[in-house]
Amino acid sequence: MSNIHALNILPSQEVINSIANYHAEFDNISFDYTQLLIKLKNEISKLNFMAKHDNADWMQRRGSDYLTNPKLFAHAPLTYICAFIGELFKKYSLEELQDTLTPQILKSVLARLNEFKLH
Repeated sequence: MSNIHALNILPSQEVINSIANYHAEFDNISFDYTQLLIKLKNEISKLNFMAKHDNADWMQRRGSDYLTNPKLFAHAPLTYICAFIGELFKKYSLEELQDTLTPQILKSVLARLNEFKLH
């Protein structure tokens, strides 16, 4: 298990920016949630986003709080955001993501990640 509070678990700033850019998809007139999930899943896999870190215990204990109350993302630390995204997209199939991760939750988590983006 990774230390969820350690900054050394974070991906590079470029990788964070790349994933955060998907937040803009929600403003697209032809928004397709399934296509967004597919693109994100492919990008996360390609970038090895959080692939070296096991945050399954944190996800089971704390991540479920974020799934049931996406308002928590508004003040979540970057390590929590990255662990949450990493665990969901590593462990879940596209079908499981569609069942578990509502558009509102994904929009909230990507909005928070976008706040950590450097230009």
